[in-house]
Amino acid sequence: MAAPDLDDARKRYHFALPPEDYQRLPFYAALLHELERDTLALELLASVRLEQRNPMLVLATLQLAALRGHSVLGPIYDTARHGHIEDPEGAALRVLDVVHETPELVRGELWRSTQTNEPGRSAILQVLIANLVADSIEEISVIEVGTSAGINLCFDQFPVRSRDDGNPLTLICEDLTPIDRSRKMPSIKSRVGIDPNPLDLSNEDDRLWLKACLWPEERRRHERLDAIVAVRASWPSVIELTGSALERLDDAFNLSDADTLTVVINTWVAFYFTPDEQRAYFNELTRRCRQNNVAWISIESTMVTWPGVNVDEEAHHRGASQIVVTNPGSSPTHWGWCHAHGRWLEQTTSS
Repeated sequence: MAAPDLDDARKRYHFALPPEDYQRLPFYAALLHELERDTLALELLASVRLEQRNPMLVLATLQLAALRGHSVLGPIYDTARHGHIEDPEGAALRVLDVVHETPELVRGELWRSTQTNEPGRSAILQVLIANLVADSIEEISVIEVGTSAGINLCFDQFPVRSRDDGNPLTLICEDLTPIDRSRKMPSIKSRVGIDPNPLDLSNEDDRLWLKACLWPEERRRHERLDAIVAVRASWPSVIELTGSALERLDDAFNLSDADTLTVVINTWVAFYFTPDEQRAYFNELTRRCRQNNVAWISIESTMVTWPGVNVDEEAHHRGASQIVVTNPGSSPTHWGWCHAHGRWLEQTTSS
C-alpha cells in the first residue's frame, strides 16, 4: 500500500477556503490552519478516497459530532453558529485536542460525501436559465447532476435580493456587473436529479449531515436550511436517481419531455470526478447539446477545466467559481464568475 500523501493533504487544507472567506470565517480559518500543521489531521484527510479528499469532509465530521451533542465540540460549534467566538485560535486548538483524543470520531465518518446542496447557487441558476432560454420557450425540463437532496432543482422557489430582508428563504446575491434579473422564468415541466447517494430531508441523519456540511459561522445558511425543511413539502416534486452521472443520464433524459428544452446543470460536482470521468461527462454533454434540444450550465471550481474554455488566473486566485454555458447547437462558452455559494455574481461576456 502506498504511503499517504501528506504534502497533498497539507495543500488541500491550506487552499480549502477562498481568500474572502478566510476573512469572514475566523474560526474555520484558524481550524484549517491547525489541521494543516497536524500530522494526524493530515493522515486522516490523506486516507480519504481521492474523489472525496476534501478538507470540508473532515470539517463536516467534526460539526456532525457537535450537532449530536459532543460535550466539547457541541458548545464550540453552537457559539460559532449563534454568536461570535472570542478566541478562534483557542477554539481551534480545543477541537484539535478532540481529534487526538478520539480520532475515530472523524475516521468513522469519512465514508460520507460532502453534500452542501448549497441553495445560494439558485440565485445564480435563476439568472442563467432565464437568460439562456429564448423568450418563445415557456416550459423546460431540468436535470441536475449531483443533486444531493434536490434543493437546487427548486431554484425558482427562492426570492433573491441584494440585501437581507429578514426572510430566511431569501437568497442574498450581489451583482458585481449589470445583471438582467427581469426576464421571465420559464415554467418547469420536470425536475430530475442524479446523485450517487441522494439525501432525504425527511430523514434525520440526512438533515444533520446537510447541516454539518454548512460552515458554522454562517448562521443564515443554517436558518435557511431549517426553513427549507419546513416548506419543502409544499414545493414541486422532484425525481431523484441513484447512481453516477454517466450511469443515469440516459434514464434522466428519458424522464424528461423530449419536446421541451432540457437544461442540464451541475454545480461543484465535476470537482469530485476523476479526470477520465470529467472528459467523458464533457463529451457526452457537448454531444447532446450539438444534436438535441439540450442546454448545459456548469458552475465549477477552476480546478475543473473544460476543453476549449480558458480559466482567468485572477479569478482563479480569488477562489471564484467559473460559469460555463452551452446553448443548443453550440459549444461551451465562458459566461462569468460567482462565489461558490452564490454570494456574488459577475458576468464577463455579453449575453
